[in-house]
Amino acid sequence: MSISLILPGIAAVLVAVAAGFMRWSIAPRTAMRVLTAVAALTSTTVFVVAATTAGGLVGRSGIGLAILERCPRLSAHHQVGTLEGLLSVVALGFMVFRMCRVVRVRRWAVSGTKGRHLAILDTDEPIAYAAPGKPGCVVVSRGLLRELDSNERRVLFAHERAHLAQNHHRYLLVGALAHAVVPVLGRLVRQIQLATERCADEVAVAATGGDREAVAATIGRAALATAAFGGTLGAFGGGSIPVRVEALLGEPDRSVVTGLLFVAVAVAVGALAASSLQMHHLYGLAAHVCGQ
Repeated sequence: MSISLILPGIAAVLVAVAAGFMRWSIAPRTAMRVLTAVAALTSTTVFVVAATTAGGLVGRSGIGLAILERCPRLSAHHQVGTLEGLLSVVALGFMVFRMCRVVRVRRWAVSGTKGRHLAILDTDEPIAYAAPGKPGCVVVSRGLLRELDSNERRVLFAHERAHLAQNHHRYLLVGALAHAVVPVLGRLVRQIQLATERCADEVAVAATGGDREAVAATIGRAALATAAFGGTLGAFGGGSIPVRVEALLGEPDRSVVTGLLFVAVAVAVGALAASSLQMHHLYGLAAHVCGQ
């Protein structure tokens, strides 16, 4: 198999992994969007490379050769050995299994919330999360509500409604699926989760008239709030609690160098992903389908 197929993809993964170890002092909404794009590009690259390699093995079979004869534009110039082809098939099955599990967990989390604005769970376990849908539902447990006073409850609900209003579940779902495809992206995906929580924290600050100390104190009180849904939904106790509190109480740190490095990481992953995906393969398929 040509090294040109896999080397850019490996490089993209390495850059994305390195990005997960950085602490980006930039606006959380920008971080959320760009890091989600990085995760999506990286995982798509890995998935397509695995699928291409697995397809190369299938292409050596009688059925595969027959398809290639009927579709001359679908060239199989990347030679795939039996071992690497089998490994790709196993990896592809592993990815699909993990992605399906993410989707199942998310569906379970939002079940029973359709058409509701609020759902209160009759449990002492501290739980608070935002379930997307129409109109979108804030799910909270009685145990957590008992632990918070009226002002803290206002912070909690403002935070969770911000998750719904800003569609954070979409970014979190992309991150969770990317992690399912490429497990080493765990730290990058946690950065996405932290960025969504920081966005919601800032909305909660606005809802309390700018009282950042009150929001920080509420986050500390609800630090044990859980939502074991694979990180696909905005949860009040999500992200790093110390980092969230520090961001609320500390001075904003906007480094030009950090911003430029952030842009460089995004551009590098995009370029590497494009190199590995090799768009001329897709062009050849489109040309064949169009009869050109």
